Amino acid sequence: MNQEWNKDVNLKPEIVEKCKQMKPLDIVVGVLCKDVEATILNVLNVVNEGLYRYFPDYRLAIVVSDGNSSDKTREAIELFQPYSAIDVLVAEDIAEGGKGAGVMTIFEIAHETEAKSVVLMDGDLLSVKPSWIQTIANPIVYGRADLTVPYYIRDKNDGVITNNLVYPFTRALYGIDIRQPIAGEYALSKNLYELLRKHPLFPPDFGIDIFILTVAAAEGMYVKEGLFSLKIHESTTRYLEPEKFLIPMFRKVTESMFKLAKFYEVYWKSKPAVWHTKFHRDSFSQKPIPVQINVFNMKKSFESEFNSSKDMMKRFLPQTIIDDLDDIVNNGGNFNSKLWAEIVYNHAAAFKGIEDEEGKYTLLDSLKTLWIGRFVSYATEVDGMDINEAEKIIQEQAGIFEEKFEYLRSIY
Repeated sequence: MNQEWNKDVNLKPEIVEKCKQMKPLDIVVGVLCKDVEATILNVLNVVNEGLYRYFPDYRLAIVVSDGNSSDKTREAIELFQPYSAIDVLVAEDIAEGGKGAGVMTIFEIAHETEAKSVVLMDGDLLSVKPSWIQTIANPIVYGRADLTVPYYIRDKNDGVITNNLVYPFTRALYGIDIRQPIAGEYALSKNLYELLRKHPLFPPDFGIDIFILTVAAAEGMYVKEGLFSLKIHESTTRYLEPEKFLIPMFRKVTESMFKLAKFYEVYWKSKPAVWHTKFHRDSFSQKPIPVQINVFNMKKSFESEFNSSKDMMKRFLPQTIIDDLDDIVNNGGNFNSKLWAEIVYNHAAAFKGIEDEEGKYTLLDSLKTLWIGRFVSYATEVDGMDINEAEKIIQEQAGIFEEKFEYLRSIY
């Protein structure tokens, strides 16, 4: 489980010394990497080109944070040759844990170099372009936002954690319609990254993305969608092995999301009603690359896991919901958005009262099983639909999470 970690971790003295020589900076681009030997050099070259082309009169640095790579990532980084006006700093993550540890490292370096803004990029991006740097950083550079989040054009079966869980939950609680809250790339103002570095819930792992967005929303920061593009990630190829990649990520993201809901309970319980547009807008952009999923295997996995853990789920769910789920698994009932919203909210409410790590793990395991069941239902419903038709289903579900918001307030 993800522990909060020791905030007394510090940069090495030689890194602090380098920071002193580099400061003050306008833009720090932090590149996060672990075992990305095939992609890292291209990402660095593209970032280098983007900074040089679009921000020639600014003080710039590229910071690479390496999460103890075991392949030839470090050798690939050494081949990188930046433009002379751009500083480069390569550091090891200042803590164990994963992506969040890399982000903390970059924030600490940004702090030491007095950076006015930070851009975060994953080192396994295959589709990154120089113009991305300008598009994502400009709202921060021009003082028009504290956080810029990309909107990536994704297949209807991609974003499996986002579409059915993180997006509707975040939209309902924090009144913020950011379509891909855990997109992975961000630009942040100094105000925001300084707030995040001191936050008690800073997660060292995959929970970092939802943490950045939620804190920005709940602390009254200005969040904008920017950077509209196709995104191809080396890691998306692992979707066919959910146990290895998606399930651990699901646990970390959901735990971070539920911890933040508890932390910001006063904020979201008292937030005003949100204005919504009356129209649905179609996307007529490029088409994303289809993502392959094995619905048959996921369905079997959901049914067997539900039957073996049904009794345990009674700790988190009312009997009426257990009965509905029984009907879905054993009689082919419909696992609809309304039921799913109630399931998510009951788990969020139950999480609030659990202090021990084992109890949290059990709760997240329960929700993970039901998330797979909801995804199977969604995937079946959108089979044969194009990207816009599927998006309407996702938007309707997010609307149901909003309609059920009072239900959450009543049980939380």
